[in-house]
This record gives sequence, structure tokens and C-alpha cells, in this order.
Amino acid sequence: MVFMDTNSKKVVYYQIVKTEKDIYYKVALNRLREKGYVIQSITCDGRRGLLKDLMGTPTQMCQYHQVAIIMRGLRKKHQSQAGKELKEIAITLKNSTKNEFYLNLYDWHLKHKEFLNERSDKPNEKGKYPYKHRRVRSAYASFKRYFEYLFTYEKYSHLNIEKTSNRIEGLFKEMKDKLRPHSGLTKKHKIMFIKDFLNKKSC
Repeated sequence: MVFMDTNSKKVVYYQIVKTEKDIYYKVALNRLREKGYVIQSITCDGRRGLLKDLMGTPTQMCQYHQVAIIMRGLRKKHQSQAGKELKEIAITLKNSTKNEFYLNLYDWHLKHKEFLNERSDKPNEKGKYPYKHRRVRSAYASFKRYFEYLFTYEKYSHLNIEKTSNRIEGLFKEMKDKLRPHSGLTKKHKIMFIKDFLNKKSC
């Protein structure tokens, strides 16, 4: 788990964890504040609990991760027209304003509302008739779920909030590239390697 400062481009905090938990992030933020850091905003990859509860700090959902969620859900060979159009809208995210994107999404939903509400002719084991196009519905629900966090950078333009977490993803790529030739290391030594790499990035 790594925190990077946008202004200095340096790692300001990291912790080795087995699994991601919201509480780890909150503890990390408190420790940074105790050290005197003023946290003006946060860009992250969309942990729902984290986005909703960051002590009033403006939080930006990484737009790249949002598009990736849609593309994974609908896949390359998705056949429905509604799904194809939703993917096209997703691709425009990085170049759209909040109002432009909302209108495109609203028009799409209006156009495909009947399609989205189609249900199976056969009941499931619970006796309910499930929706036919669950992948498309799920992708659309993802946009609705994260929408208010996708344009935080626009609301707080004076903070110069980054729209994506690409900077830290680049850091991870560099670390993995350097670690790859040492694939034979034990877990203990891999952790030592990672700590050393991150310590150098915090200097």
C-alpha cells in the first residue's frame, strides 16, 4: 500500500499488507497528518468504503480504473448495441466535462431503458425472473456508483487534482520491471527489495 505526493513526486508512506482494508488507509492518512502533511485531495482506484469516508477530503476516482471496470465487464466481443455504445461513452470520459458526460449517459439510458429492463422468461431457483442483460446493467450501475467521484478535479479546480492514478501505476511498473530479473528471491527477500526500492523513492 503506497501513498505518493503529487507535488514532490515522492513516496510519503508505504506499508506491507496481506489484503487491502479501508482501515489501513485511514490509519495511514492519520499518520501522515501527525507528521505535518496537509492532505488537500486524494486520487485512488475506487475502494467504495474509502471514497465515502475520508474525513471530508476531496477524493477523485481514477478515471482510468473506471473505464477499465466497464471494459472488463463488457469485454471486447460484447454483442449488444447498448453495450457497444456504453463502451464508446466510457472512452470519452477523460475528455468530457461532468455535464457532457452526464448528458451522454442520461441519453444512453433513455434510449436503452426497455432493453435494460428485459427479464428472462424462466424463473431462477428463487422463483424470480432475473434481468437478461446483467453485464450491461452492471456496467451502467458502476458509472452511477462512482459518478460523483469522477469529476472531483473539476469541482476543486484550484487544487490541480490528478484525474488518474497513472503516476503511482508507473511507479509500480518500474518496481516490477526491476524485480522481474530476481524472480528466484524468497518472499522475505522480495519484501526487502520492495522496501529498499520505495525508500529510495521517498528520498
